[in-house]
Amino acid sequence: MRNESNLHPRSYYTHEVARIVNPKQMRFYVSKGVYPIDMYSSLDEWDNTIIVYIFLKEETQDLYQKWLNHDLG
Repeated sequence: MRNESNLHPRSYYTHEVARIVNPKQMRFYVSKGVYPIDMYSSLDEWDNTIIVYIFLKEETQDLYQKWLNHDLG
């Protein structure tokens, strides 16, 4: 399935992206110079509005490992 980005004039395939809903994780990625290519609002399990940030997997692989290892420096 191909989606159109709300942030950039770029489409993407669902298999090439990671969806991030944790604002701290999103800020960590942005602080390292990796920006979302798309974002949209959704609802969590309690029907609260959340923002879903779409990042390219290839751009976030190393940062994701650092996030998992709590290596946020």
